[in-house]
Amino acid sequence: MSQSRVMSRVEVATSSLVGFVDSIFANWTVLPISGMRFPRDRYRGASKSDGFSGSITSWPARSTRPNGKRETMSKLHVTQTEGYLKSKLDGRIDMSDYAHHSDPQQVKKAFLTRALAALAVSQMTEEPIEELAKSVTDGAQDGGIDLVYFGPSDRTLYLVQTKWHEDGHGSIELGEVLKFIDGVKKVLDDDIASLNSRIQAKRPDIESALFDANANFVLVIAHTGQEDLSAEVQAALDSYVTSQNDTSDLMFVRVLKQGDLHKAVAAGLAGAPVSAEVQLYGWGQVKEPHFGVYGQVCAADVASWMKANGSRLFDKNLRQFLGTSQVNQDIVDTLLKRPEDFWYFNNGITVVASGVAKKPIGGNSTESGIFECTGFCVVNGAQTVGSIFAAATQNPDSVQKAMVPVRIISSEKSPSAFASEVTRFTNTQNAIEKRDFVALDPEQERIRQELHIEGVEYAYKSGASSGSAAKRFDLTEATVALACSNSDVSLAVQAKREIGKLWEDLSKTPYKQLFNGGVSGPYVWQAVQALRAVDQALSSESKKYTGRDGLICVHGNRFIEWAVLSALGLESGKTFTSVEGQIPSLVHTTIAKLLTAVKLGYADSYPASLFKNLGKCKVLSSKM
Repeated sequence: MSQSRVMSRVEVATSSLVGFVDSIFANWTVLPISGMRFPRDRYRGASKSDGFSGSITSWPARSTRPNGKRETMSKLHVTQTEGYLKSKLDGRIDMSDYAHHSDPQQVKKAFLTRALAALAVSQMTEEPIEELAKSVTDGAQDGGIDLVYFGPSDRTLYLVQTKWHEDGHGSIELGEVLKFIDGVKKVLDDDIASLNSRIQAKRPDIESALFDANANFVLVIAHTGQEDLSAEVQAALDSYVTSQNDTSDLMFVRVLKQGDLHKAVAAGLAGAPVSAEVQLYGWGQVKEPHFGVYGQVCAADVASWMKANGSRLFDKNLRQFLGTSQVNQDIVDTLLKRPEDFWYFNNGITVVASGVAKKPIGGNSTESGIFECTGFCVVNGAQTVGSIFAAATQNPDSVQKAMVPVRIISSEKSPSAFASEVTRFTNTQNAIEKRDFVALDPEQERIRQELHIEGVEYAYKSGASSGSAAKRFDLTEATVALACSNSDVSLAVQAKREIGKLWEDLSKTPYKQLFNGGVSGPYVWQAVQALRAVDQALSSESKKYTGRDGLICVHGNRFIEWAVLSALGLESGKTFTSVEGQIPSLVHTTIAKLLTAVKLGYADSYPASLFKNLGKCKVLSSKM
């Protein structure tokens, strides 16, 4: 796992953009409250929050209306936002349902409501606003959902509700949000038959998220009023999101009001490149063939890069910050628990800048130097930067103690293709994963040798696989098979939730429950063959189900495998060939029992979360 330690001061080229990013980060909110926080640049809300703590305090939905200059400015911001949306999206949004509408004001409001949804999501993704116009779903029977968009790069489904306030005042009413939540529930249950044709046309996008166990969901509320959400509206959103995040943070709320939207418009028109002032400690330089500097930066400065610039910091990177992942959570944990060691554990950050110049302060000393960088872009290390910012929201004092290795490469005098080459080659290195350390366990080699004698290939090392697939399997398949064959359902749940945890420590459980001196090679092969047969039967049987029941078959696969393999009794010494014929009927009855148990006990739980929740799976296991 890689991590780092950095500190620097960031400035945005235009003062208007400074105000823009400051106000956005002052008001963004991260949901839910528990677990790893996402950087607020990605999932922001208009609700006030306790600094960086993530705890939410609701404020009145409607403040006293401002007078004079502020009132005029509010109206001006709405008018300018309207002009921007018309210039970008006129003729690009489907308004066919208003073709014969008699009131031009209503037609205008409908257009702006829809355009606002595209603007909101354009601030969270790399998709151009013109393309997002195709994802608008507003209309009759829309379930309160005005836009549906799935971002394949970050595996996130965005569900949007918007409200256009011509006078610049107001927020979202409770009834509107409750309708939105009901619509979201239908989407998450894959039960959209009652919703309009525009939402049904988005079924491929919706199912791309629903059938992805690691997808995220962002509920976006956007309106042109100045007021915050009311306490009751915020409570409704908080309650629903918390109920869906019982095992991991998969759902987030982002609220954008008038100020956020107008400043987004201003930033979009400005298009100013990121500029940064970076303080490097213990710095050095390379002059030929391309100029670059390197050194250590305080991690608190790296957090400030993210706060000031958000995703613009990664414009040339192959990936944006991916949010919650095991590697990113490990980076956060190191920053919070062992910040002084962060420099030793992290591979560092690579930046490309169109210009790099050292300030005179400090003279020729390499102990510390301040460098002015223009066209500043992180091309490798986005996950490190985002994780540092996430850690800073939880404990800024700890992050202040960490240092990060950083190198800044100037493209000023290099060929035009050079910056792209740096991006490409720094992002094509082979990473060492937790599973690779399993190769150090002598039991793995023993199992391989025993199976080799039987004519079966067990590839427990990454990249070691070859030969016929019929008599070959790897470490991942072996781990899942053994976990699902074990009487302890917690192992199957962990295999579903995060299989890497099963390989985390080779000296103790859960790894030792699966791989130990008492587990023979032939037994592992019996378990793998049984798992394959169960998967084949499950694939066939699940085709009979649609909607929520279909999602339960998909996300409950490890639980179903566990229930069937437990019933087969491989642990008691039975062979695969002796029980193979029982598998199709066992899969059929297990699915039927599971669907009934889920409907009775967990009808409101999102299946992707349900089958990662050990407590709930233990209850379900008692019904099998």
